[in-house]
Amino acid sequence: MNLRPSRALVRRALSAHSGVGLAIGALMYLLCLTGALVVFFEEFERWEQPAVAEDASYSIAQLDAAAANFLAAVPQVPETVYLVLPSESMPRLHVAAGDAEWFVAADGRLAGTLAAAWTGLLQALHVHLHLPYVPGLILVGVLGVMLCSLIVSGLLAHPALIRDAFRWRRGGQGALGEVDLHNRLSVWGLPFHLMIAVTGAFLGLVSVFYAGAAYVYEAGDREAVLAQMYGADARVASPADAPFDIGRALDNLAEVAPAAEPMYVALQQPGQPGQHLEIAASLPQRLVYSEIYRFSPAGDYLGDQALASGPVGRQLAYSVYRLHFGHFAGMPVKLLYGLMGLALTVVSASGVNIYLAKRRRRGLANDLWVAVVWGGPLALALAALAALAGLPPLPAFLATGLAAALGAALVRDVDRTRRGLQLALGAGLLAVVAAHALRFGLGAGPAVADAINLTLLSAALTLLALSARRLRRDRLSPVTAGA
Repeated sequence: MNLRPSRALVRRALSAHSGVGLAIGALMYLLCLTGALVVFFEEFERWEQPAVAEDASYSIAQLDAAAANFLAAVPQVPETVYLVLPSESMPRLHVAAGDAEWFVAADGRLAGTLAAAWTGLLQALHVHLHLPYVPGLILVGVLGVMLCSLIVSGLLAHPALIRDAFRWRRGGQGALGEVDLHNRLSVWGLPFHLMIAVTGAFLGLVSVFYAGAAYVYEAGDREAVLAQMYGADARVASPADAPFDIGRALDNLAEVAPAAEPMYVALQQPGQPGQHLEIAASLPQRLVYSEIYRFSPAGDYLGDQALASGPVGRQLAYSVYRLHFGHFAGMPVKLLYGLMGLALTVVSASGVNIYLAKRRRRGLANDLWVAVVWGGPLALALAALAALAGLPPLPAFLATGLAAALGAALVRDVDRTRRGLQLALGAGLLAVVAAHALRFGLGAGPAVADAINLTLLSAALTLLALSARRLRRDRLSPVTAGA
């Protein structure tokens, strides 16, 4: 039995692979780039606000005071107040409801608001492309489906991909080296890339799934579908004036689920009939985001939401977040996800480079693609610089991207544009490190802030060195089409 695909199938798959890749190239590149960075959103939040006091411990009195101070500070009592407990990756206690969020001092006082504008921009770009939330989320889900299509068509278009997994013709002519880099990273990272594509598609399209299931099975009742998927909301018979006993609830959780590690305490419907407590806790050796344990205001255990013990589909759905963003097993997994995300970013860029290099005629697409590949990171760097200066980062991001595209269209020289953007990116990263040091000082915050600054400094110096090297090399080499 011959399982090798026919030549006609390979040609059709290659055509489909190129067409889909070009159609979504710029958006896919942006999603891959921001995805590699957003894995570290907690670390970036700490980098943006390094002066916030950090402590991995907390007290019940601190939680009680934080909840009381928060409810006194907000103009209207919210439906849910979240007391987010400190963790290894985010050793900062904070209290939040809706858009209101404060850090909490050791005595329970509200100690300043969250101000991580650049990290918020990064998350919004990756999750919904900074478009209106639901349409943007659906578009990102569609891109995840198209990434699945790219992976499958890429495999079918290269029947010798596995055999040539370690072939890299770096000394080859034209785009051969880039073709090998694209194919090798695609093969080595195949399980990761496919997992990211599938989980990204699910996260983006889950609202569409709910709406469809509600229409077909529940007469349009989305709440009924959500209850089946994630468990129904708790119904508790409690008076509106019953005080919350957070300490007793935590003590009872330790008895019911000794291995559970509390993540946050939610005060549900405070000051209303039916108010109750929920404690979300992660479970060792489990990918589910959390189990939610429910308690009366007095701290009596009422049961859990069965997120980790319910139907298999529910457990899988509640595991997608950790699997997609790499938030399990600590920093080693985060670093692995970051590196694999950068590899997927390179695959995304090199795929379009290969197509452009094969075209007989170079056009505006070549120039604009260089602006996308190098203007995107530059836009993120200058957005960070704006945030450090106390300015909104989105205008800086958009203006930089537009300037890069206009500059590329005017220069109409791929090498000059690439060199200029690389030099600008290197200088921009240096400026970000300098601005952070000037505003907050050196070594004054958590170690992770220094680690990020050292990484940015290393990237800046590497870019500047490579730009100088490429400038010397390009004087002796013909113009290429790639970015």
